[in-house]
Amino acid sequence: MGLEGKKGVDLSSLNGDVDIEAVKRAGYDFAMLRCGYGSDIRVQDDTQFENNVRKCEAAGIPWGAYLYSYALSTEDAKSEVKHVLRMLKGKRPTLPVAIDMEDADGYHAKHGGWNYDNVNNVCKIFVHEIRAAGYYPMIYTGLEEIHNYISSEVLNSCDLWFAQWWKQPDYDGKNLGMWQYGGEVNYLESNSIDGVGVVDKDKCYRDYPSIIRNGGFNGWGKSDKVLDSEGYRYLDRGTGVLALKELLLLAKKLGITTQGMDENGVFGDGTKIAVNRVLQRGGYEQNGIAGEKFIKYLSKLIKQTV
Repeated sequence: MGLEGKKGVDLSSLNGDVDIEAVKRAGYDFAMLRCGYGSDIRVQDDTQFENNVRKCEAAGIPWGAYLYSYALSTEDAKSEVKHVLRMLKGKRPTLPVAIDMEDADGYHAKHGGWNYDNVNNVCKIFVHEIRAAGYYPMIYTGLEEIHNYISSEVLNSCDLWFAQWWKQPDYDGKNLGMWQYGGEVNYLESNSIDGVGVVDKDKCYRDYPSIIRNGGFNGWGKSDKVLDSEGYRYLDRGTGVLALKELLLLAKKLGITTQGMDENGVFGDGTKIAVNRVLQRGGYEQNGIAGEKFIKYLSKLIKQTV
């Protein structure tokens, strides 16, 4: 889906267990999800990341990822890159992968890291290493950082996710990809969403799903192909869907997929996730469709396993 001019949200464990369908019903079309913060330490993983990714994909919401940086050195910066790559393993976001460069809690300043040399270096390393790993990098930051802490060379080396809670962004650079226009304070609309609560809100200026898929970023190899364009899909019902789900449940039992689902004749969220994970395993586009070729491919995987 084209996201130019669309609104979205950014979420972390601080938002709790978010109802993504409520976000979608309220008219928000994408999500940037925090995968963690700081160095590659498991206790610093975002505890809602896996849940948010699953729910976004089930709802058909394009998503990207970001990591809140605490890096004070080159070594820290490289560890943060490893953190992101570990969290994204086996996933294919259709929005950018961003570093959140701010000092909201004063950690950098307290530990001597809130200066031009460190901030610029950390951003430079993140952008270079994330791009080298095949992902589409982005920097999230605000006016203070743009003016005082990040060089124009680094800033313009990737797209910018600009943070400014105001009526319009005070940045018009060609690399402006997203604008976070509100959070606790929002000058354009309510700061909350019914059923979700207070949430950060964003606008998108580029068609990232097309840019990323067509460019082969974020695991979307240019050779990815559609397995089936017709077949069982989300919300279909009947005996055929039940048979498909029995195959998927058998595949789960054999370790081919880890996604569970209700044992009935309804093609629901769990079925869609399971179908897409099987498609991903074969290098096919995750379009949520299980047709004749899918059933034959899944049967082949099962026969190879038993």
